[in-house]
Amino acid sequence: MATPILDDIKIVQLKPVKKILHTISNNDEQEITALKVTPDGKYLIFVSQAQLLKIVNVSTGKIIKSMKVSSPSYIIDCDKTSTLVTIGGTDGSVVVIDIENGYITHSLKGHGGTISSLKFFGELNSNIWLLCSGDTNGMVKIWDLVKRKCIHTVQEHTSPVRGVDIVESENDTDVLQLVTGGRDNIVNFWEFNLKKKCTLVKTIPAHQQIESSGFINHDFIYTAGSDAVFQVISLKNGQVIKRTRKPIEELFIIGVLPILNGTEYYLVMSDQSLNLIDVQGALEEEEDELISSKSCIAGNHGIIADMTFVGPDLKHLALATNSPTLRLIPVPNTNKSDGNEDESFLPIDVDMYEGHEDLLNAIDSTEDGLWIATASKDHSAIVWKYNTIKQKFTQYARFSGHSSSVTAVGLPNVMPKSYPEYLLTASNDLTIKKWKIPKPSAGDEEVEFHDVKISEYTRRAHEKDINALSISPNDSIFATASYDKTCKIWDLETGESVATLSNHKRGLWDVSFCQFDKIIATCSGDKTIKIWSLDTFSVIKTLEGHTNAVQKCSFINKQNQLVSTGADGLIKIWDISNGECISTLDGHNNRIWALCVQNDGDLIVSADADGVFQFWRDCTDEQREEDMAKEKERIEQEQSLQNYLNERDWTNAFLLAISLDHPMRLFNVLRESLSTKHEADKESIFNKELDHVISTLDDKQLYLLMKRCRDWNTNARTHNVAQRTLRCILQKHNITKLSEIPGVIQLIDGIIPYTQKHFTRVDNLVEQSYILDYALVEMDRLL
Repeated sequence: MATPILDDIKIVQLKPVKKILHTISNNDEQEITALKVTPDGKYLIFVSQAQLLKIVNVSTGKIIKSMKVSSPSYIIDCDKTSTLVTIGGTDGSVVVIDIENGYITHSLKGHGGTISSLKFFGELNSNIWLLCSGDTNGMVKIWDLVKRKCIHTVQEHTSPVRGVDIVESENDTDVLQLVTGGRDNIVNFWEFNLKKKCTLVKTIPAHQQIESSGFINHDFIYTAGSDAVFQVISLKNGQVIKRTRKPIEELFIIGVLPILNGTEYYLVMSDQSLNLIDVQGALEEEEDELISSKSCIAGNHGIIADMTFVGPDLKHLALATNSPTLRLIPVPNTNKSDGNEDESFLPIDVDMYEGHEDLLNAIDSTEDGLWIATASKDHSAIVWKYNTIKQKFTQYARFSGHSSSVTAVGLPNVMPKSYPEYLLTASNDLTIKKWKIPKPSAGDEEVEFHDVKISEYTRRAHEKDINALSISPNDSIFATASYDKTCKIWDLETGESVATLSNHKRGLWDVSFCQFDKIIATCSGDKTIKIWSLDTFSVIKTLEGHTNAVQKCSFINKQNQLVSTGADGLIKIWDISNGECISTLDGHNNRIWALCVQNDGDLIVSADADGVFQFWRDCTDEQREEDMAKEKERIEQEQSLQNYLNERDWTNAFLLAISLDHPMRLFNVLRESLSTKHEADKESIFNKELDHVISTLDDKQLYLLMKRCRDWNTNARTHNVAQRTLRCILQKHNITKLSEIPGVIQLIDGIIPYTQKHFTRVDNLVEQSYILDYALVEMDRLL
């Protein structure tokens, strides 16, 4: 599967394991407008906004051909033999290109509008090669590619033609059949030959705006488009015999991708998800009219408002997104030591559960991951139960009673009866409610749905919107965070107010209980996190460091640390004992709305307003081991350096010191060589051995040595070694080659001013010595 993301294309293997094979970067940085993988999977062809067509070898990921096209193109098709590709432009032109050789074979003109559909028809080693094209004016043309001319032009549509397909007639080999579907909600069925015959046999109302249509076989056609419905229509009576279920969410099918010789189809939805359906299997089942989904590949989920770990093994994430649908995605393998799973595994599958009628605001789950609660803008909350037989979540109960959007939801932490006995909800109607969850029946048979409309209690909680709700570990109290700048503590059993925490200067976004101590954390739009004592209800610590509103916070590492996310796109890890930020994680480009932690912080998941997920694994132990190994290596190298100096092994001492990249160690080696210089080395700058080593340095080592000389030269106490080193470099190396080393000229510019300063100081000392000599001579005369 090939998918464009702005100006990049991801080529993904779907079976046996989903993983990214190649990422193809479009160097002109223009968005991809159309792309196609050849049926044999050998080539990828794509067109960009810059009007460039490029052909890529899929196995290598390399671009093998690039050419300019006459206008922006949004429609592309390839023939069954993977020989030809055609693109349709906004100027009405249709171009056919030989893929392997990379040249244009046909340039077809005649359309008066933008090309909106294309379809090849032809068989290998045959004389019949046709191309059907439709445009935005409703015109359809059939081109004979062998004779290089248009053989039929029809215009029975009043809006863009989005689906065309050609098959041979079952009864007459000289007759071909054509189906065209348009945004005027009709499908036209034609019969034609290669001469003058082109007859409209039937017009079938599709009762939907068509974005894709084609033949399934000689008896059935399909249409897809508005209402996100894919339907199978009988050519005999024009009746819809099979269809997919209309989703609650307002979606469109914007494309259909037939696979496995048309037995299965990927439906490309307007939310960027790809829904796989088995049409052949559905046609064999005569009873059920609905076509069920086999699987779904996730697109961009949009803004992730909230998320939590769910499932019997907590290996899925339940998402509350800007959609009425509850979405579940797999968690990728983040444990490097686990060799059972391919590290390149790509978790792009998604399970979708419809129930709400408006966008989801918040989500919560029980500790075992078998119960989920969702809060929605449709004024209701739904509890979902995991069915171990179907291995799916099903709706268990709906809780209706709030007069406005439900903004927060909470399930118990303690479940003595193996199911959650209550549900807490908070709403924009400024109230909180506690609901009793009906007791489930024994077994995993079909779950009975409960509609609960009466709560155990209702309390007016805040003066402004309630943004978050959190339940204490022992289920005795719960807390609510509001935009009225306060956090309130409530008795869970009675619903009575216990305390009000008010010290923030802006509205609160989140509140979190600690599992191991009687403290609570709140985060606010005032860019701070505050830690409160649940004994005195006073502020213990204020954590400052975010540059924008803090959206989420959670305790980790047995209360010793706290993780927070902000509108600045940063994740910060805090030390609770001293209130210091010990780590800042930068992996997002937008506001981070959602955060959840697993195993007390071993795994942290963050998600932002762009729909980007980041999975962070605690690598403290690995970092500690790495630091210990580095420290051990450093000590061993320092000992070796000292041994070389004691043995007067200047070659190894100098090379080791320069590899350590520590200025003073290198300086000490050079200074030590001067202090032990013998009379035999009078003509040497340092000594014969060290001078020779400097003469053999490569460009990288020379640059580093001159960089050190620049730094030493700024100090009167170290400039002597710097000047000797520079003299040795200039004597032992070709000056022309030195000047060609990148960055050396800039270093010299930094060396010259201080060198002039040192020479001026020496000149002054010499001049002053003459005065001293004169004074001594005159004193001798007086004697």
